Parts: sequence; C-alpha cells; structure tokens
Amino acid sequence: MAPLDKAIGGFEPSKTLLLDSDVRYVSELLHILCVRALAEFEEEVVWIDGGNAIDPYILSALCKRHGLDRHEVLSMVNIARAFTAYQLASLVDGLLHEKVGESAPSLIIISSISDMFMDRDLRRSESHQLLRGCANEVERVTKESEAITVVTSHTPGRVEPEPRVISLLSDAFDVYVQMRRGRNGITVRVPDEGRSTTFMPVPWNQMVLNDFTEGFYGKDCAYIPPRP
Repeated sequence: MAPLDKAIGGFEPSKTLLLDSDVRYVSELLHILCVRALAEFEEEVVWIDGGNAIDPYILSALCKRHGLDRHEVLSMVNIARAFTAYQLASLVDGLLHEKVGESAPSLIIISSISDMFMDRDLRRSESHQLLRGCANEVERVTKESEAITVVTSHTPGRVEPEPRVISLLSDAFDVYVQMRRGRNGITVRVPDEGRSTTFMPVPWNQMVLNDFTEGFYGKDCAYIPPRP
C-alpha cells in the first residue's frame, strides 16, 4: 500500500477521493481499505455498492489474516446495494445521510457509481443529472460527517463511462486518481497534482514478508491519518 500513499498522499477526513480504474484490483483495494479503517478507527463503515463489488468472503478472510474478530468487524459494515440508477440515487439521497448520522463512520465507500447510469434506457440528460446529484450529495455528507470517502467510477470490464461522465465526477470530488495497467504493473496518477507511481499489486490472499515482521500496522502498510 506504500506506493498508493506515495502517489495519493494519504486519505484525509472530510475529503472525497475518486478512483478511475480499468483494473480489477480496485475492488480488492476497497476491501482492504474497509478492513483497515475498521481496525484503525474502530468505527463503522458505510458502503453503497453500485456494481455488486462487495465480497463478504474477502472481508472475512482479511479479518482472519490480521487476527480480527470477523463477526465483530462485519457487523460494523453497513452495506446497501443498488441494481438500478434510481435505486442508487435514492440510496445516496436518503439512506446515506441517515446511516452516516446513525453510525458516524470513519469511512464511506461508493463503488461503481456510474455503472447504473450507463443504461441505454436512460436519456443521457437524465442520467447525467441524476449522477451529478449523487456526486454532490456524497460530497456534502462527507464534509458534514468529516468522514473519509472513497468512490470508484465504474466496474472494470463492464461498460466504460463516457468521457463526459468521468469529467463530471472528477470535477465533483476533491481528489481524482487514475489507475491503469501497464507493462510494469499498475500506474497510479493524480493528474491535478502531477504525481504518479507504478507498482505490482500483491493479491489480497497472498502473504508477504511484511506480514511476518512489521505486521498489520507496519511501516509499509497503508496509512490513514486519524481525525483531528
């Protein structure tokens, strides 16, 4: 996770981060961030899933790997799934504010925010308006709750969002991050700040030397700064 910290600069409270990725590793990354946030802050996570990305098995396995009580951890993840654009818009407009108010989460995850809005049955003007409303509401709730929010633009391998959609989302959120697969691994770029790095990700279920030395909070693990 250290290469991500190098490019992104850490995850900050009250800020939204958009991950625009064409690699499936972005889904694994969300699960890792979810478990690490729970372990670090001992506060709940709110996850609105627009791309059927959540895998309870991965969350459970990550808990076991790091010596965490999976039942306790999973009970702290508030999950809501959407299967249409209107459902996603309804969850963001209503349930998000409600759940954040009830649980005071340290982390909010919105996965594949644009997938449902690429439906051919939706007029583009309507889908863009709904998506813009969702993005603005996520931004507002994040600021009010002082949570860390991570949003993924779409599910890799499915319908690619139009350039206009990516532009809409990158303008709406505080930090825009691109993840692209290259010859030497995955390149992470923050275009607005001119930072980039390339790394070869380790699968979530593969142990590395760091697991036997520094452990879960080792110097090479991802760092999420505490709330002020």
